[in-house]
Amino acid sequence: MFLSLPTNEPPFLGYTTTLVLLWISFNVTGCNSMNSVQKDVSRQQEPSSTNSETYNQEDELPTETANSNEEKAPSSAAILESEADANVPEEPNIPLLSWADFYAQVRPGLPVELGASLEVENAENEEKNLYEGFRIQIYSGPSPSMADTVSKQFRTWSIQHITGYSPETYTFFKAPYYRVHVGDFHDRTRAYSVSQIIKRQFPDAWVVYDRVIPWNAPADSVLIRFQRN
Repeated sequence: MFLSLPTNEPPFLGYTTTLVLLWISFNVTGCNSMNSVQKDVSRQQEPSSTNSETYNQEDELPTETANSNEEKAPSSAAILESEADANVPEEPNIPLLSWADFYAQVRPGLPVELGASLEVENAENEEKNLYEGFRIQIYSGPSPSMADTVSKQFRTWSIQHITGYSPETYTFFKAPYYRVHVGDFHDRTRAYSVSQIIKRQFPDAWVVYDRVIPWNAPADSVLIRFQRN
């Protein structure tokens, strides 16, 4: 005896129908999602391309404008250089000088204190030179009376026989002798020429270095001669 199993065909068909519908809906949603993704990707790519184009255009435009501006207008550095060149005066044509020519015109300066001390020293040297000179010695011996006698004799003789100049007489003691000097001369040559005149009466006359009195010295223009009676 066979038993027949009951078949539930309607439920099987319902499962299959459900699976088919799910598959169809899955495909439809997948296609829609793919299309939407592609659209989004295309939308994202379009702005980047446009932006890159605009960037390139913007990058190119400033360079072109900058180049055009550089060609049209000079730079500030060039303007400053041109103004500096315009303000610089032209160098005059000065002849070259040697160091010797320059040094000849240079007078080295001295401090005020040093200059004053040098002036004082020069004045002292000049005064000292005025009191330095020569005289003519006509006597040198141990007797003071003889020195006075010779001095008186010379004064009397010089008044009578020397013209142009009246020599003074100086009697003094310088160890170990008494001496008689006459005249005041700054120049040894002038003293020697007058000594040759005095030798006519005083043979021992000779020129010696001595301190002199400046205002008793004869002038250079005075002519001293021997006068015969």
